[in-house]
Amino acid sequence: MRWGHKSRRGAASGESWREARDEVTGLVPYAAFVHLVAESLTGHAGTRSAGRPAVLLVDLEGVAEATAAEEHPAGDELLRLVATRVAREVGSLGVLARMSDHQLGVLFADLSAPAVALDLAYRISASVSAPLVLASQRRVQLSVSCGLVTRDALDPRATASDLLRGAGLAVREARRQGRNRIEVCTPELVAVADETLAIGKDLRQALQEKGLRVCYQPLVDLTHGSVLGFEALVRWSHPVHGHVSPSRFVPVAEEFGLISELGTMVLSTATAQVQQWSSTFRIPLDAHVNFSGVDLAQDGFVDTVEACLEASGLPATQLVVEITEATVEPDLETARSRFDALHDLGVRVALDDFGTGRSALSYLQSLAVDILKVDRSYIDSVDQPAAVSAVVPSDLPSGTGTRGDDLLRGVVAFGQALGIEVYGEGIEDEEQRLRLRRAGCDIGQGYLFARPLPAEDAAALLRGQAAVADTLGARLIAAEGTPRSA
Repeated sequence: MRWGHKSRRGAASGESWREARDEVTGLVPYAAFVHLVAESLTGHAGTRSAGRPAVLLVDLEGVAEATAAEEHPAGDELLRLVATRVAREVGSLGVLARMSDHQLGVLFADLSAPAVALDLAYRISASVSAPLVLASQRRVQLSVSCGLVTRDALDPRATASDLLRGAGLAVREARRQGRNRIEVCTPELVAVADETLAIGKDLRQALQEKGLRVCYQPLVDLTHGSVLGFEALVRWSHPVHGHVSPSRFVPVAEEFGLISELGTMVLSTATAQVQQWSSTFRIPLDAHVNFSGVDLAQDGFVDTVEACLEASGLPATQLVVEITEATVEPDLETARSRFDALHDLGVRVALDDFGTGRSALSYLQSLAVDILKVDRSYIDSVDQPAAVSAVVPSDLPSGTGTRGDDLLRGVVAFGQALGIEVYGEGIEDEEQRLRLRRAGCDIGQGYLFARPLPAEDAAALLRGQAAVADTLGARLIAAEGTPRSA
């Protein structure tokens, strides 16, 4: 349900915007607020005096949930209650406006110090977060994220749009940090946002022009070193900035609505490539492909997986969908539904970075998970990994060796007790491989074996492995044909 956002006067010529008022709250409407911000900037153009314009945005969280069960007027009623509380705190400090269905704005035309606005933001947050009672006697409680920007945080030539954008960036940062927080826009925050915008634009172009490539890191038998499959990892070499880390561009892809397109590109490329290798080298190789929580939430996610399998010819049993543990935790019901549907296709599911979150036994028992990929922290150190007490049941037996070895052994036993395979990742040296083997882990990946490889290098690795196997086979055949001495 959306509330109406009307003013008593529509768009008018001249300066009639000065008298415009929001129909629901009686506050200054958005369009008039923008005019006022622009006017305040004009009055301070080219100066950096003690007083300067500033904007505080008050973003309300939980509005939709609070009014979902109510009639339409309840939404208006809730907004009026909030506006009344906020207006009481603002008083004569600034101009209060209704920005949208869930956001209010305060303009300080001549802010003497940021501390004044921050103090007001804390008071507003405390006031709005206190329970509100609707006419139906229903009590509702909202959360608030506040973002403050001063003119001095931006370019001296900043416009009203720049100021509002800066406040919006601060609100977004407050939301990212958690509920009921207040953040201030800084030049660094604006620079990051500008960079993110540029990356998003270039990423969209790279997807259109096939400027991204898929690399393949082998998953190997930890005893014999033979390649059993590959994890597909996307890489981006920017024409100007060089290598851009996935940790930078994947969140941008999510923010710009490109993550599904990116995931589908990797999936279709990897399944086709691994099917080709499986056929060429006569090995049923597994293709491991990572997906985000945004992918998992899409209604058509499983259909996309099925379509890529059909197009590539890769058997469903050779595809492993990898989801990070942190992705699963916020929405277990969606994860359960998607995992079950993937299993119906024959696709396996791996829980990546296992051990970095809560890792509750209860949800692992209820989720259709086939593989646990143990986080590298379990083999990096003999010390207890973070959150391990939530991962390993206290009654699991311990073996000999260091405490770290015992914990690693416990994690492997934990997975095996549930009928789940356990893989190691981030293996960088022989000692780590041996620790995993002693713990009962049979499969792993890491720089000890190979970095993520371009397709041509991965194929060369498989050719080398096939050549060794052919040589050994020939020797065995020759040995079997040699007459035994008396």
